[in-house]
Amino acid sequence: MKSVLVWDWSIRVSHWLMVLLFTGLIITGRYDRDYFDYHFYLGYGLSALVVFRLIYGFYGSRYARFSQFLKGPKVVLNYLKGMFNGKPKGHLGHNPVGALMVVALLLGMTLQWGSGLFTSDDLFWTGPLNVYLSDDWLSRLTWLHHVLPDVLLVLVGLHVAAVLYHELCLKERLVMAMIHGKKKVQQAPAEAIKAPRWGLIFSMLIALSWLAWLWLLPI
Repeated sequence: MKSVLVWDWSIRVSHWLMVLLFTGLIITGRYDRDYFDYHFYLGYGLSALVVFRLIYGFYGSRYARFSQFLKGPKVVLNYLKGMFNGKPKGHLGHNPVGALMVVALLLGMTLQWGSGLFTSDDLFWTGPLNVYLSDDWLSRLTWLHHVLPDVLLVLVGLHVAAVLYHELCLKERLVMAMIHGKKKVQQAPAEAIKAPRWGLIFSMLIALSWLAWLWLLPI
């Protein structure tokens, strides 16, 4: 068995930062209002990470690209059958079901932080883009912003359960792979897995520009 780099450092760092920021957002969103100002800034940070990951999904390293791990319904169903039989097909990057979870989490978090930019509690805090929509739309987005955390927590729970299944049943060390970036395979791929420098720089510049713009908005 050979150790092969699958997840470059930017994927690993952004993944664990998302974990920390999402946890902080859940806590500050349901805690006392004295800490609610942190909720905004944690949301800004999470939005920048999601923006980075979305762009990096098109211009990043091989196994970070959506084109590499998003598969059709037939491939997903075949993988699910293999899971239920206890013999799923191995994948160096995201498996077909894990790929759907990646998309679901990114989409859910985007809707969450996006709706938060327009949400107001009508007392102390108002999203920086609140003045640009009608009351009807603001009401819909506020409802969405309060409902989505529970949906996201369910998705996170499913994600953790899937990781545990791979760790305990399939002996695939996904947690450590997301720390050091390497997986063990019988035959290494011919092409080295590395982050294209221009793709990484471009993704970071867009994400940082987005974060700087948000930071300048009044709340």
